[in-house]
Amino acid sequence: MPVNNGHAGRHSAADTGGGGTPGIAKALPGIIGMQLSVPISTLQDVVHDVARTRHLTHVQVGALKTVLDTMQKVAMQSQQISRLASGRLAQSPERLSLDAFVNQAVDGRTQQFRALGIEVLRKIHPVEVIVDPGLLTGLVEAAIDWAAELGQRIMVYMEIKNWPEHAVLVLKANQSVAATTQREEARARDNLSWYLLLQTAQVMGVMVERFMGPGHSIVMIEFPGTVNLLKGLTAVEVDTGGESSLQMVGQSPVAGHRVLLVSADMDLRETVKDICETMGLVLNCTPSTQRAVRFCELEKPHVIVIDERLRDHQFDELREDLVRMDMNFPFIEIATASNTVEMASWMGDSMTRVSRDSLATQLPSLLVLELGKAA
Repeated sequence: MPVNNGHAGRHSAADTGGGGTPGIAKALPGIIGMQLSVPISTLQDVVHDVARTRHLTHVQVGALKTVLDTMQKVAMQSQQISRLASGRLAQSPERLSLDAFVNQAVDGRTQQFRALGIEVLRKIHPVEVIVDPGLLTGLVEAAIDWAAELGQRIMVYMEIKNWPEHAVLVLKANQSVAATTQREEARARDNLSWYLLLQTAQVMGVMVERFMGPGHSIVMIEFPGTVNLLKGLTAVEVDTGGESSLQMVGQSPVAGHRVLLVSADMDLRETVKDICETMGLVLNCTPSTQRAVRFCELEKPHVIVIDERLRDHQFDELREDLVRMDMNFPFIEIATASNTVEMASWMGDSMTRVSRDSLATQLPSLLVLELGKAA
């Protein structure tokens, strides 16, 4: 899943313009106009045909209902964005089951998705967060709406990542038919659902990250206010607990996990070594896939990172063997092409990929995410 860095990255209050949110406010009129253009055009066509034939068909009635539904949704989302941007919204945080909210939102759209031919796959683990219930409902619904507007196959994945121990909600939308142009695809992604998601996330203090590629779109939502069920603390309390907290690298939940890097490139080795040391990970390196196979025969690592220049048939066989034993066994491929981030398919038929020039910024979070899937 290649990422266009012009449309990817973590979005926070600073990105959306804290307080008055000038970034969203500036874009909103154009987005509203764009989303109203299609229903208005449909309405004009129906009115023209009825004026000519003096007859309203069942097909036209259905088209008018679709127009009304679309315009009503645009009006509602615009009002929600405006209300959130006012800065006068009172919050009442509660301890809530995030998985229940997500499942309820998906279940509530079952008939709608069936009518639209949208397939939804879920892999949701029980997670509790401390947030405002009304805002959480709006956040989840906006994320699902955004995904549903972009693809015919939606995958919903949720669990607590290893470090920091934050709940992560991931939605991936796959298109069955490619968009006509890249411009049309990009415009569709920057719709009202997306801006409503960003605005809601800013108010709640959660982090949103978006990855894009031809025919697919991914959004990741990270919740700092995650309840640590084992310790009875929220992840926010753990993050700010001072010297005795889990901020110490040696006490990080990913500390001690074994990473096998398959690369003969010394510069690449040093880069990955620095990242692993910062995260408390144990790094082993092999210069060839043949040696990687021997290494795994003696000691299976927790994750394998491979330089794509060394990937060959022997490595693919090793991967097949490991996945056969553990379908969630994580692999990360380091690509030579720039501006690349790809997330592995949940069906085990692809690997997470990251470009070499993005290792410092992307590899740490990808390692956490991959190790979390295998936990």
